[in-house]
Amino acid sequence: MQVSQLWRYPVKSFGGEQLQSAAIESDGLRGDHMWAVIDAETGTVASAKKVRAWSRLLECRARLLDDADPSDPSVLEITLPDGRCTRGDDPRTPGLLSELTGRALTLEARPRTYDEAPLHLLTTAAVEALGTGDTAGVALRRFRPNLVVSTDDTGFVEDDWLGRRIEAGSVALVPTQRTARCVMVTLPHQEVPARRDMLRTVTDRNRVPNRAGGKPAPCIGVYADVVSDGVLAVGDSLIVR
Repeated sequence: MQVSQLWRYPVKSFGGEQLQSAAIESDGLRGDHMWAVIDAETGTVASAKKVRAWSRLLECRARLLDDADPSDPSVLEITLPDGRCTRGDDPRTPGLLSELTGRALTLEARPRTYDEAPLHLLTTAAVEALGTGDTAGVALRRFRPNLVVSTDDTGFVEDDWLGRRIEAGSVALVPTQRTARCVMVTLPHQEVPARRDMLRTVTDRNRVPNRAGGKPAPCIGVYADVVSDGVLAVGDSLIVR
């Protein structure tokens, strides 16, 4: 097995950027989920899976021009659905996001805004097991992984990784739970089209407990904690102990 893709999502609920290598820190991939869009009225972190208007955030794309200081707004570049680009330090940016969603929003650097765990791993085997008919690139991106693992194995192989040590590059990880899926997998973002049937497809193919003692849920991929930080690169071999 080997790492075939690396993805970073600098802004929660935005599309991300593909990397060739990345620093993996104790709390995740450097620069990942460092920024959040905030509802100006309630102070709530905007999540595309919670409010219909916020689902349009998925159509935006974010990247870091430099990750020496990922919280520096001047290095955060945002591409809007119509192709316009703006920066985190541009005073017009909150207004552009508010116009897109119809809600007053702000953009803030915050402590990491993960839902469950610092890293999300997904194998090519699991995506192939779904048999969705999407191209490989679209099928993988729909589930927004940080690490894509290529393998010749078949089926939902990462389901058996919970609690085991995973080594790749100079990094070690331990998967803590399977990734339970929600409405996010049905929504469009960048080149990924809407698929209203996708959550039902995952449910039909792999409805399992997302953690020990949990209730069955539609799962694909695993969340993992970092036990040894370092550098990870596309092409690195991945070993499951």
